[in-house]
Amino acid sequence: MRENWVSIGGYRTRYVAEGSGKPVVLLHGLGSSLETWKANIGSLAQHFRVYAFDMLGFGLADKPKIEYRIGVFKDFLKGFLDVLGLERASIVGNSLGGLIAVWFAVHHQDRLEKLVLESAAGLEVGARYLIMNFMGEWWTLESLKRFYEYIYHDPSKVNKEILGLRLEVFSSPEAQHAYKSTLNMPREWAVLPEKLPSLERPTLIIWGAEDKLIPVKHAHQYHKLIKNSKLVVFEETGHVPHAEQPEKYNQTVASFLKDP
Repeated sequence: MRENWVSIGGYRTRYVAEGSGKPVVLLHGLGSSLETWKANIGSLAQHFRVYAFDMLGFGLADKPKIEYRIGVFKDFLKGFLDVLGLERASIVGNSLGGLIAVWFAVHHQDRLEKLVLESAAGLEVGARYLIMNFMGEWWTLESLKRFYEYIYHDPSKVNKEILGLRLEVFSSPEAQHAYKSTLNMPREWAVLPEKLPSLERPTLIIWGAEDKLIPVKHAHQYHKLIKNSKLVVFEETGHVPHAEQPEKYNQTVASFLKDP
């Protein structure tokens, strides 16, 4: 994938763009990077113009010593669309990326074509404490591997190469600050249950039936709160359907986004 760089509000980030057609933007989760989508971009790019970028504070993006908040991430996503000249786009978000996507959706519905929430944070309260228990003072390769083997349904599908890359990125004090600050964000999104009924854009909710980090009951909550939504639960799948079941995931997402 050819990497590009862009400046958003004075902070640089890396992104990739492939394919042609309607724009689709992929948002990774906590501590992740655009590499998480490597099994999805090529397939989705057969139908759409697909963008994936490193969120502020993660991957190879700048990591300012700021207090990270959901509004910071929402604004960074909006800034990405603005800089790339994308008036409207479909947004796909996994985990923290799902929370950023849905928070963006309820504030900027006019910029949204369709929404895909994959194992999205936002309605649960315990995930951060589970992560902290695995992390301890800070991640090691062993604890990171143990965590991902826990959140995947099939531990053999955990990509050790990506874990090594992730740990390398985590090594700087700036990366540790961004991660811990994000993990400890105040729950300003607690108002989501009141805001979601006003969301009218078509929404696909994808969840793993065996998700131990954000259990599937939260998928049903999202489905109930978002009136124009469709729920698809992947059996024998954990917290990261796009990496655990990429072929099924790509087909499901492409079908939803192509449907007029």
